[in-house]
Amino acid sequence: MGNVPRFILGLTMAVLLPNFVVSFPTKTKIDTSTDQSALQALKAHVVSDPQKILETNWSITTSVCNWVGVTCGSQHQRVISLNLSNMLLTGTLPPQIGNLSFLASLNLMNNSFHGSLPIQLANLHRLRFIELGENYFYQEIPSWFDSFPKLQYLSLSANKFTGQIPSGMFERLPKLQSLNLGMNNLSGNIPMDLLKCKELQFINLESNRLEGILPKEIGNLTMLRSLHLDNNRIQGAIPFDFPNLLNLEQLNISFNMFRGFIPSTISNLTSLTILDISANYLSGEIPSDMFERLSKLQDLDLSLSWIRTSIPMSLFKCKELQIMNLANCALGGILPKEIGNLTMLRSLDLSFNEIKGNGKLLDAVLVFCCLFQSVG
Repeated sequence: MGNVPRFILGLTMAVLLPNFVVSFPTKTKIDTSTDQSALQALKAHVVSDPQKILETNWSITTSVCNWVGVTCGSQHQRVISLNLSNMLLTGTLPPQIGNLSFLASLNLMNNSFHGSLPIQLANLHRLRFIELGENYFYQEIPSWFDSFPKLQYLSLSANKFTGQIPSGMFERLPKLQSLNLGMNNLSGNIPMDLLKCKELQFINLESNRLEGILPKEIGNLTMLRSLHLDNNRIQGAIPFDFPNLLNLEQLNISFNMFRGFIPSTISNLTSLTILDISANYLSGEIPSDMFERLSKLQDLDLSLSWIRTSIPMSLFKCKELQIMNLANCALGGILPKEIGNLTMLRSLDLSFNEIKGNGKLLDAVLVFCCLFQSVG
């Protein structure tokens, strides 16, 4: 499925940032000394700057508004954005960072910042964008993340956070559109208050140790476009109220402990491009009409299940399919000639099944897929 967190970041920023406008009342007196002191404290807490970005560019002889990674408001000349992403910096965050009172966007992605997050960050009530992914922050996620009523984007992915996602953390985040807590060491249940964030479009909780069931209230998130819960310990039946998730494009709940049948209501997810429910404890049959309305589906993975059925004919109506993995499903029957309708197919895995007959057809399809991949 590729590098999901970066994909989601790119897609989400493309959605959010064109509308990301920050404005504040005009102030007659401009005083940037507080911001300068806060940024100097941050620089002092950086113990490694191999590209010498801060060392070379953050000089007290120039305005902070000219420092690399810093953006100021045009009217008040206060710092509204701090972007130090991909600078290979190592260090910790000082409490003084909480003095950047006009800050609306904080991006420290892909560095080596570590330690805990200072509670003074909770003072930054104007924050709308927080990206702290791909660092080494640890301890539990602080409960004071509910201090940002304007927050639209929050990513703490690929860190060392432990413990449970704080209960009540999302109660006061009504504008949240994107959440990425993937690739940490989080445990416990998915908090119910998360499902009250009605503007959510992107949720990534992959590669943690989350457990419990997936609440049926997930169906209330009618604006949801991407849901990644793969590589956790979530169990129970797949509970989606699928008719409400008409905007859902990506659904990945693979490598969990879901049981029972594949719900036929998946056919209502007409916007799906990626569907991965592999490596669960699903059984029964693939619903015969499951793919009737999934005309946009490009990537399908049902592998490592115990489905014991034949391939439904509705699957071959998914003309945009590029990747199909049905390996280790105990599938039977024959391979229908209609598989030739999938002209965009470039990867096919039917291994470890009980499919019989049409050996020449299967060989031809596999050769076609290999040729397509080599050319692509």
